[in-house]
Amino acid sequence: MPVPGSSGCRLRGDRHLRLRLRSQSLRLRSQSLRLRSQSLWLGADLLDSPPMLRLIPIVLCLAHSTLAANPAARIRRPVDIALSPNGRHVLVANRRSGSVSVIDRVSRRVVSEVTLGKRLSALATVPDRNWVLAADEAAGELIGVQCGERLEVAWRLKVADYPVSLAASRDGTRAVVGSLWSRRLTLVDWTSSGKPRHVRTLDLPFAAGQLLELPDGRWLVASTFGGRLAVCDPHLRQPPLIRSLLGVNIGRMTVSADRHSVLIPHQLLDAKAETTRGGVHWGGVMLNVIRTIGIDAISGDPDRLESRLGLDYVGIPDRAAGDPVAIALGRENLRVVLLAGVHELVTSTDGIQYYGRQAVGLGPSAMALDGDGTRAWVADRFSDSVSLVRLSPLEVLATIRLGPPTKLTAVDRGEQLFHDSRLSSDGWISCRSCHTRGHSNGGLSDTLGDGGFGAPKKVLSLLGSGQTGPWAWNGEVKSLAEQISKSVQLTMRGEAIAPSGAADIAAYLKSLPAAPALARARGTHNPAAVARGRAVFSRVGCAKCHVPPLFTSRRTYDVGLADEVGRREFNPPSLRGVSQREGLLHDNRARNLGEVIGRFGHGPQRPLEAGERDDLLRFLESL
Repeated sequence: MPVPGSSGCRLRGDRHLRLRLRSQSLRLRSQSLRLRSQSLWLGADLLDSPPMLRLIPIVLCLAHSTLAANPAARIRRPVDIALSPNGRHVLVANRRSGSVSVIDRVSRRVVSEVTLGKRLSALATVPDRNWVLAADEAAGELIGVQCGERLEVAWRLKVADYPVSLAASRDGTRAVVGSLWSRRLTLVDWTSSGKPRHVRTLDLPFAAGQLLELPDGRWLVASTFGGRLAVCDPHLRQPPLIRSLLGVNIGRMTVSADRHSVLIPHQLLDAKAETTRGGVHWGGVMLNVIRTIGIDAISGDPDRLESRLGLDYVGIPDRAAGDPVAIALGRENLRVVLLAGVHELVTSTDGIQYYGRQAVGLGPSAMALDGDGTRAWVADRFSDSVSLVRLSPLEVLATIRLGPPTKLTAVDRGEQLFHDSRLSSDGWISCRSCHTRGHSNGGLSDTLGDGGFGAPKKVLSLLGSGQTGPWAWNGEVKSLAEQISKSVQLTMRGEAIAPSGAADIAAYLKSLPAAPALARARGTHNPAAVARGRAVFSRVGCAKCHVPPLFTSRRTYDVGLADEVGRREFNPPSLRGVSQREGLLHDNRARNLGEVIGRFGHGPQRPLEAGERDDLLRFLESL
């Protein structure tokens, strides 16, 4: 006999059960949508996983994705990469986001991301230590990062401003940090407990770029912009040995297998080559090379560095190889080179025939090789990804996205185009090739920028140039986008760039501030001398052509110095950041500001007394 009221109870119970099931179904559907969203950027790598991983049910793979990192949609711009001390992870330093992404080497997934600073620029492991070092360019810090269950900041140490490169010694006892605009090296060591110590700072005559420890413990330092090298003793106690290199844009170097030579990727800008279509097509204007130079020759045979001896050319007409930025040695001395401008990794067994070419992500900036030298992990700067590449035979095994894609601004798109050699004929030259970091490689080029050939001009800095029109040495280009279009077609000999592309590059250039003054970057400027120099600058007529606050003007002036075809009138470049330029005047005839004022008598309308001259130089160096 049914219990009175039991039917109604069952109905209410069934309704509640249906509501609970529906609620759970909605929650599951919501989770499924989130998992599906994550799988859109993770799933592309699944087919590249090892066979055993492919046997894992897809539900478990998606569950793993949820439990692992859940990266935000933001731009990261990876610029350096290293294997973790225990070898289980790949660590990626992201410039824009100030974070380090952690990739599991087996699953090839991002398992975590930790924000360490403002603008990371370099990453290095330390032998026999369970931590890595990271440089923060914006904060001027070296960061010690403990590698445990998760990355944790162990310490922060102030170094010379604008750190951009980093190398730890092979014995794990110290590290050197290279700083860009302050032109300094900082030596750091640590106690047995791991406490860091700032040992000393060494001034350089150029902006510090790539670093390499030589087999005898000395440090080889490359200029970021022009072709200069410094050899420094292990503890930075002595003045550096400075050498000139025939070349520009020196990339990440490595020591040869026999430990007797250094392999240096760089470019060669020929000042006398005409930028005709044939001149660019045949590699006459800009060559991309790997230089092999004996370590003894760096110290004892400077003439060899300024010759074309020991050069292996990368790329050929119809398939050029713009912007070699790094070289490493794989198994059996296989040369592995990153070509950032054409977005490729290339390999060679003999250094002559770069027969193996593999497309990777956009703007490969750095690589870390597995311990056996058979695979490379490549940081793809403009794809926000890492490519895992098998080196022989060449094949991309996986593309690991560091986060979901996000919408790019005009500045973001312009930065990417600025670094893309495919804008030029065959891919020989990017905008970056001449304007490294938006600045200048310091060389001369006959670009048609002044309306004709026969008078090579200095490559100008583009930092702060968005505010200082008109453009070109003769001041005849009234629009920055027009100047960009002209450069792509007449200098780089590429196809006509779309107006939207020129506008994007212009937006990127307008976002770049002027280079900081050397004295301010070092904290050595003298306010009293600067104030006196400012008065001299105005009193002797410098401000007539270099009008504050931009320290230029829209007119052209007869400067009393003719070029090779007799031109004497030039538009004055802005003096902001002038202390960061190597070579001055339209043809680099002046080595420094002192020669501009003294030897060439440029600027002041009357001779200066010694005190006035010194104060004027201090003022110019403060801009």
